[in-house]
Amino acid sequence: MSDAAPSDTPKRPSRLKIAMQVAGFVVGCALVVWCAQSAFADGGAGLEKLRNAEGSLVAILLLATLGSIVCSGLTFWAIVRPIRPIGLVETQSVNLMASLFNYAPVRLGLFLRCVFHWRVDRMSGTEIGAWIAGVAIVTLGTLASAIAAGLVQIPAGRGELALDWMWFATYGACVVAGGALTILVGRSPVLRRLLKGGERALNDPRALAGGLVFRTIDVAMWTLRMWAAAKIVGVSLNPAQAALLAGVAILGAGNPLGRIGWREAFVAIVAPYIVTGAATPEELDTLTSQLALLESAGEAILTIPLGVLGSIWCVLAIRRAAKSRDHDAGASASLPSTSRP
Repeated sequence: MSDAAPSDTPKRPSRLKIAMQVAGFVVGCALVVWCAQSAFADGGAGLEKLRNAEGSLVAILLLATLGSIVCSGLTFWAIVRPIRPIGLVETQSVNLMASLFNYAPVRLGLFLRCVFHWRVDRMSGTEIGAWIAGVAIVTLGTLASAIAAGLVQIPAGRGELALDWMWFATYGACVVAGGALTILVGRSPVLRRLLKGGERALNDPRALAGGLVFRTIDVAMWTLRMWAAAKIVGVSLNPAQAALLAGVAILGAGNPLGRIGWREAFVAIVAPYIVTGAATPEELDTLTSQLALLESAGEAILTIPLGVLGSIWCVLAIRRAAKSRDHDAGASASLPSTSRP
């Protein structure tokens, strides 16, 4: 493996980006307070629902979160394989670390992910950038396909969204078309010159198909968690409605201004337009705010402790890599010179 050139190393976030994310974190905290005020407008009724929640629903909530975490790491693992065969345990650990630090006032997850693979795997900035772009394309493609599969039913005149042949046909058509377009663009001579081998993360059919499969299962896990959270708080959601709300939650979680608050606000604002039922507007606002907070908390309750474990693994791996480089450098320096005067 060749060391990356100094000019090709991961760049620190700019001061402007840091300032925007700090401002976004502050606004996000205000949005959490707003959601909480709406969720607990009736006093302790929301907390009572949590205490009386069925054990099976809580188990589904947590297992769906675990499944989503694993599939997210597998998506990164599948996309990077054409560039560099990185181990599955390493990929999962780095992904957990990145997920944990995305909760910080400044989203450090992406930066720390890049630094780790640059220092430990000696990947160049170009390779890392192509890898991240491949994962982003797969994520946005599956997300856009899921949202399109739900929205296409509205002009069809359906009174309620359904997870039926129309949903799966639309989703499948969008995913296949998006994947074919990505491979076509990834094989262009311009990208080959710019990415210097990193384009393999975009044009390898097996890697792209694996990423799409894992990300599709990931979206399904988000959908299942949304459905379970809705059942706990007393909101009626069918699978198609849950999938559409899961897409909204993923968009909120991935926004560049921060993880805290924005996702919950997106769900709380959009949910009343998706949820069907006889509740009054005030009751619906309370229920959907409870749904937004519980769904988000269901992810955080596992992501944070697992992220701590992943971060410890990454720190130890960086130390091992540094010792190995020092040892190799010392061995090279001790070798006798073969040059003649």
